[in-house]
Amino acid sequence: MIVTELSKGTKLYLLVGGKGTRLQSITNGIPKPLIDIHGKPFLSRVIESLSGFDITLVCSDSNVQYFKHFGYDILNEGEVGGTAGWMFRTQLPDSFYVMNGDTYFGGNINVDRIAQTVFVSEETIEGDEGYIEGKNGIVEGFFEKNIRAKGTRQLVNIGIYKFYKQQLNLPIAGHTEPVSMEYEVLPYNHMTYQKIECEKFDVGTPERLERFRKWFTP
Repeated sequence: MIVTELSKGTKLYLLVGGKGTRLQSITNGIPKPLIDIHGKPFLSRVIESLSGFDITLVCSDSNVQYFKHFGYDILNEGEVGGTAGWMFRTQLPDSFYVMNGDTYFGGNINVDRIAQTVFVSEETIEGDEGYIEGKNGIVEGFFEKNIRAKGTRQLVNIGIYKFYKQQLNLPIAGHTEPVSMEYEVLPYNHMTYQKIECEKFDVGTPERLERFRKWFTP
């Protein structure tokens, strides 16, 4: 269960707009967060694991029709704008969380933080992960898909972030190109990090999806 108790109803933007190209042989055209997991969409399983949040689903014109029946607020960014382009297209609250919608976390995680934070877990790198380097809780560098790090132990970015509007540094206003959270937002913000220990399942590939299906018990 991922919980926040610092302020009940804190906004959580759940990113569900990914194309899932590596799962096309399985998804048959539907967004990967809607893949069936023992009778329910993966996204439903993720939402059931959240507590204390005011959830908004972030999607685009290409897939918004799939998420209207979930009963949650929807932020339709229109044209696909990358993992952070939507931030230019809404009035952000004073503090908020962002979470990738294709990852499930087992165990209990309290994400209450009073500073901008990227949540990480110590893992052995396979080569396609993003990770950070840091010291005394302060992020000193972000690294993405560094194949040379394969086999090493690193602090892997698990795709949960806490932001504060007054501290948030975004690219130049009016930016029209897709904006990457990993490349164009995180490296240009002062971020702390919080290490957590939990089971983590990214369903971005057929192999990882099958591993989650075997692990998950309704």
